[in-house]
This record gives sequence, C-alpha cells and structure tokens, in this order.
Amino acid sequence: MAVAISSGKLVIETSQNSKFENLQLLLTNHVQSYYLNKEVLSVEDDAVNYRFTLDLAQTLSAMVDDQQLDDVATKFTMMHQYTYTDETTGEVREYDRSLRIPVRREWQLANVERFWDAEHSHYLQPYVTKKNALAFLLDRELSLKHYVNYKVIRKIKVQEDRVAFEGFFDTLFFPLADCRMAIVERSGEKTYQRSFEYHSVETKYSRIYRYAYKIELTMAELSDYLKQLDQSNELSLDLFFIGHLAGTDAPLKFRIGNPRFITNYTMKGELALQDSAKKQWLSLVPYFTIKGLNLSFTFNAYQQDAYAYFRAHQHHWRAVAKQAADRDIWIIGERSYKAQDNGFRFFKYLREQHPEVEAYYVIRKDSIERKNVEPLGNVIDFGSAEHFEKVIQAKYICGTHHPDFLYPIRSKSYEQHIHAKRIFLQHGVFGTKNIAPFYGKSVVNGFYTDLFITSSQKEKQIAVSDLGYDDKEVAVTGLARFDSLFKNDLPVKRQLLIIPTWRDWITNDEIFEKSEYLARYRELLFDARLKEFSERYQMEIVFCLHPNMQAYVDYFKDAPVTIVHQGEVDVQVLIKESAMMLTDYSSVAFDFSFLHRPVLYYQFDRKRFIGQYTSHIDLDKELPGPITDSLDQIFDQLFQYGAQDFAMRPQDIQKADRFIAHRDTQSCDRIFSAVTQLQDKTVKEKIRSDVFYLKLQQRFRRTRKLYFPTMKFLYWFWSHFSAVKPNRIMFESSVGKRYEDSPRVIYEAMVNLYPDLEYIWVSRDNQPLQANPNTKIVRRLSFDYYRYLATSRYWINNQNFPTYLTKRKGTAYLQTWHGTPLKKMQHDQEVISGRKPGYLKRVTHAKNQWTALVSPSPYATKAFRSAFQYEGPVIEKGYPRNDLFFADDVEETRQKFVNN
Repeated sequence: MAVAISSGKLVIETSQNSKFENLQLLLTNHVQSYYLNKEVLSVEDDAVNYRFTLDLAQTLSAMVDDQQLDDVATKFTMMHQYTYTDETTGEVREYDRSLRIPVRREWQLANVERFWDAEHSHYLQPYVTKKNALAFLLDRELSLKHYVNYKVIRKIKVQEDRVAFEGFFDTLFFPLADCRMAIVERSGEKTYQRSFEYHSVETKYSRIYRYAYKIELTMAELSDYLKQLDQSNELSLDLFFIGHLAGTDAPLKFRIGNPRFITNYTMKGELALQDSAKKQWLSLVPYFTIKGLNLSFTFNAYQQDAYAYFRAHQHHWRAVAKQAADRDIWIIGERSYKAQDNGFRFFKYLREQHPEVEAYYVIRKDSIERKNVEPLGNVIDFGSAEHFEKVIQAKYICGTHHPDFLYPIRSKSYEQHIHAKRIFLQHGVFGTKNIAPFYGKSVVNGFYTDLFITSSQKEKQIAVSDLGYDDKEVAVTGLARFDSLFKNDLPVKRQLLIIPTWRDWITNDEIFEKSEYLARYRELLFDARLKEFSERYQMEIVFCLHPNMQAYVDYFKDAPVTIVHQGEVDVQVLIKESAMMLTDYSSVAFDFSFLHRPVLYYQFDRKRFIGQYTSHIDLDKELPGPITDSLDQIFDQLFQYGAQDFAMRPQDIQKADRFIAHRDTQSCDRIFSAVTQLQDKTVKEKIRSDVFYLKLQQRFRRTRKLYFPTMKFLYWFWSHFSAVKPNRIMFESSVGKRYEDSPRVIYEAMVNLYPDLEYIWVSRDNQPLQANPNTKIVRRLSFDYYRYLATSRYWINNQNFPTYLTKRKGTAYLQTWHGTPLKKMQHDQEVISGRKPGYLKRVTHAKNQWTALVSPSPYATKAFRSAFQYEGPVIEKGYPRNDLFFADDVEETRQKFVNN
C-alpha cells in the first residue's frame, strides 16, 4: 500500500485479493461520508491493483458546509467496503472496515501533511492512528506526542556541576528528520534549547523507528538561562524533545522519562552554581514526575549563607539532629507561599493551645500570606539556613501536600537524613478525582506519610482500600480548618460563590487561551441570565480565581461579577459568608456542603478531568448537589434554588453528612491527639513501606511459576496454624470482576442486620463500600486474598474460589451459583471443549468444598445434582438476586431504570 498527498489530492494505491469484489474507499465520521474515485491499475492472477483519489479541496468544503454547529464528530476515518461471495452457498457477505496500513507487508507514506482551504481558514490534518488506520481531523490539532511510541531513560548520573543521562525513544510510521532538547519553565515562557547526540537503532518492527541518545547538561551552559528565571519561588523545569518527522508535517514534542526502576530508585544529588553577583546559589534537583515518570528539575535560588550551611553539613546531618535530640520540634506548612489552609489553622492551634510544642511555620519571606502567621511567631524563611537545620531536627513534619514541599531542597541525599514522622493534613476532602497516582502509598517516586488525616469513615476506607494505607496509618479527625468553618461567627450574605479548580493539562498561556476551560467560564460570566439571576434574587456574584488562573484575570475583567484572588482573600471567609456555591470539582464544595448550603456542579469536561483513573466515589450518586454540563442546566438550577430561598435539598444534606464524622470545632484537638499517640514503625513495617520492597512484591506477583506455589503454601500454612475469625465473612462474585448477583444482595442485607461483623469483598473497585464503609476490599489472587480465605468463618460466592484450594475445617461455604441450568454442564456434557486437561477433576474438587448450594427451583436442583454430582445440602428458596422483583418498591425501581 502507498499513501500520499500531492497537488491537493489524496492518492492511495492498494491491492486486494481477487476473490473479494466491489472494493470502495470512503472517508467517514459515520455521519458524513465521502467516497474516493477508483481506478483499476492492473489485474493479476490472484489480486487486483487499484488507485483511489480524493479531491481534498472539494471534500474539505463539503465537510465545512455539512457540519452542524454542535457537531463534535471532527475525526474522519478511511474505511474500505467490499463483498465476498461464498462459492458453496452463494451467500454474498458485505464488509465495512477501517483501512489499515499493512505493517507486515510493504507500505509507504509520503507527504502526509495538513491541507488548507484557499482562504486558509479550515484544514484537514491527515494522520495514522495507533491501530495503523488512516484518518483525518477537521480543524483539530493532532497531539504533539501522537507519533511517539515508547521512551525510556536507562542511566542517569548527577554531579554538582552536571547531569548525564541516556536512553532511547521510538517514533511510529515516520522516521525522525531532526530533534532538539528543550528545558521549559512549567506554566511559564522561558525556554532553553540545544541539539543533542542521537542515532538510529534497528528494530524488528517496520512501523517503529528507534533512536538512542546521550545527553550531558552542565550548570555552566545553563547559567544564563537560570539567571533570568524568577528566583523568588520554587520552579519546575520540564525536559522536552522537540523535532520533525520525515514524510509528515505533524509536529513532534514530548516529555522524556520512564526510567528503569533501579535508575529512579538510586538517583540522588543536585546541581549547583554560584551566582557571585547576587551572592546566591542556583540549584537544580532532577526528579521523575509522579504521574508520568518524566524527567524534570526543581529550581531554587538560595542565599549564599544558607547554601553554605547546606554544603558544610551535607555529610554531618546526624550531628545536626543530635543537637536537638531532646527538643519537641514540629515543622508545619502548606505550599511555600501559602498560609491560610489546614497548615495555618493547625499551626495557630499549636501556638495558642500547646506552647510546650516547639512549632515552626515554613513560608517564603515575600509571600503575601506571611502576614497571617507572622504574629504567631516561630516563622522560618523557606530555604534559609534555619530551614535546613530545623527540618533535620524535627520530630514531626505536618503538611497539606507532599512532605517535600516543606523541605528546603528536594535532593534525595538530603531527604534520606530526615527522620521526622510525616503527617498529611490534607488540603481538602478527597474522592472526586482519583488521587492514587499522587498520594497512593505504593507510588515509587513519591508520597510517603506516617499519618493520613481524613474527615469521615468513608474517606478513611478509601485511603485504606484505594491508596494502600494500613488502618492505623489513617485517622478520622476532621480537617484543621473545620474548627473555624463551624464557628458561627460570620453572617451569611446573599452571595453566589463561583470557584473553579484548575486543569493540570493547562501548562502555558497558549494552551489556556485555546482551552474549553476559558471559553466555558467566559460564557458563564458574560451570560445575560447571570445578571438577571443576580438582580432578581439580590445576589452578589463572586468569582474566585484559582492561583494558577490569576495571571489571566484580564480575560474576565469586564464581567459583571466581583473577582477575587485566592491568597488575597481567605477562601474560608468566602465559604462561610456565601449562600450558594457553583464549582466544578473543587474539594471546597464539601466544606460548603457541610454547612448545609446548596452546591451546584458544572462538569463540562468530566471525562478528561477525571482521566484514566476512575473516581473514588460515584459522582452522580454521591456528590452533595446537582451536576450540570451546560449553561441552560446551570441557570435552570440557579433559578430553582432562588425560588426556594437557597435551601439545600434534604437528599444532598444526607450525602454531605456521609463525608464528615464530626461537625464541631475540635478537629485540631483530635489531630494533635492522633499525632502524639502515633507509634514508631517497627522494622517490619518500615520494610513493608519501602518502595524497593513494594517493587519486589510487584515483580514477585508477576512471576506465576513462583508466586502461585508460594500462595498455595501460605494458604495451607494459614489454614492449619492460624485461627478462624468467627465474625469474618468473605464475598466474591463473577471471579472478583463485578459487584453483583446474589452475593451482593446477601451482603447488603447482612450489613444492615449484622453491622458488627467483619466483611471482606473481592472486588476491583470500591462499590461494596457504598453499603458498608468498613468493608475490607481485596483484589482476587492477591496476598491478602489467600490470607482472608484461610481465616474466614464463611465464604459466599456465585462461582468458584480457586479450584486448587481446600476449605479448612471450621469454614462454611455457601455457593449461590449464577443462573438457571438450561444448558448441560460439567458431568452432563458428552464432550467438553475449550477446557484445559483435568477440568472435571478441578471443578469436582471445588464442588466438594461447598457447605450448601442455593437453588431457584426443583428443576434447577435436579440439574445441579446431576451436572455437579453434588449430594450436599441444597437451599431451594430461590435466588436472593430475584428479591427485588417482589419488593414493595418494585415499581419505583423499574421506573428508575426506565428514566435512565
């Protein structure tokens, strides 16, 4: 196959087996379709060779004319249609499939470049999908990293004056024409670029072009670039490769990273350069990002005396720690420029209620929020010599984000000498966005805490089951800021607070200006209905800018609203004095709902915001307020709330209360108590928390030949030498893949009747927690799975637990099965196909473990006994899953499904 764009025409030359007929190519988005002109080039014995052409100017004009304003189908895929006649039956079969590049045969791509119309106002962007299909985008940019297949950093070496690293990356379909390296200031404009050494490496795949590289960066060459950066704040500098591909004009820009585990684990050190003119040191600390494992650098400027202290003591931190061995030093903070959230509230509490504690607050000298903490005393300048000293000497480090936000430098060679207990005060009730990639315990790069502060049993359960923390590592205290939130010290104004959160994919001005985020909020603020709402209900509209949004205030300056900046105004004051809140995903919505005031959600980009990791909660069912995705829906809800004098709906009050255990002013007391009662970790606990151990455990899980024999032995050991837990019940449904069927119905009934029992669910997600937040979630075939099976008093399943396990004495196993036996099964089958040898022996052993079997009818009982050769007790009372068909509210349940 050959594909090319030439003189405004798309030309595709391809061949087809002669037994197929009526070949047609068309470009379609399944709403609009455009057929290509066909020409037969030659006919061979077993194939026909064709040339297809498409006039791109005519096609683009037609697409633009046909497209509706609300049409989002801007992706057009090349399809091929053909027929095949069965020689035996004469049946004619029609096929309609995407046209794919035949990567295992000969293929060619040339001039696959953007095509513009005559006015240069609309364009078609041709490209090849990851699945080898030919496609076009209408007036839509192709991702800058679309043609990047794989990347890895094999080695990295950090010295004070330089960093050297090497690895490789792959491009798809098109070879590299040129490539440069760029260091880009995150959320800024300053960039450093240069060429680097790379060469091609042969691969066995025709669509993959591999390039190996070696790069050495010195502080001397970066000196001028670093000196022009903002040196009043800690900055993140991201490494990119930028280039062009041969055969296409699609741009190429991507992050480099994905290190080998050992490369990531052993990387330490920092780069430094003395700036004598300003009497300071410039520091770069390389790190791999949490989410994408991409190489970045943390940039800081330190006063000469502070960095001199660091250099003088970098091999003597143990002696520094000993100097304060008998002092109770606590380090408190938020981000280096912040002092108005949980860190500030807890620090204020310590200074006023526990003067015996030597508490220090870390903040930058020039922060506008420094005025909040300065009157309390014990304020440390971020990056000062005292900061380097006190962090090493601290007994506790209490922060609202990553603990390294409170470190003067993020170098691993410094961090390894910090022995304080880390306390995660949090910066909001979580649940909306999945935070496992950032705050999960098993994250290689990152997050570590000894105590995780939460606000409810529900939130704690998420921290345990989704984030991997042990029960004693999570405390239900309420957030420190709740003490002020629940003080009835501010009058409620007739005020609507609009407070959107940020989007992490908006990393520079250009992306922001083109973003749906900007467009949607401008449309909202400038909509005439907002002014009408304000005037009808005498409501002031306050638009609170996220810190990352404050550089773009001019985009909203003429809006008929009051614009405030986080940092200049205490967000909690805005919350306490507002009558209603409009937000998207911000965690402050929970704070607002705890006051039993209405929250309205505007989630126009939920799929992208939530990302590949599903939310910890069911957003549609559990968020404490209506969810909208359009302006019409927003204003419908706003006027409804206005007509009801902004009263929160009763069902939303119930939802809100599930996320808070204590609606009082004693959260700081509980946090202090939880911190001071925190025990030192045992050696065993320290090993199990080590990322190297966690990685070994992960690798071990993947080695089937070793892992499963080990688990079988451990199951045997536990079932023989560990006691049965009399109140422990283990549920599984559909081989641990789904929360459904009779096990679910039995479970939901039991948690209401017997809430004190210990419930274990084998599940991939947290759905069982909706019925009981105390239930323990385990993954099928995990280490805990075997341990709980061996020690549970009851098993309940609708299929089988692993057939190689033998139920211990003292465990009762209820088999609910999962359907009516209308087909022959197991021993009733004359021929068993699609099963591995020994199938009947395995399932017979599994059946022998059953204590009782649930049956829906005498017919089913007879079939079960025959098929399974089962002679044990049968509970012929019907399937619990069918109870809903006979419930008093069956019509209400049926109507819910009809409406959805």
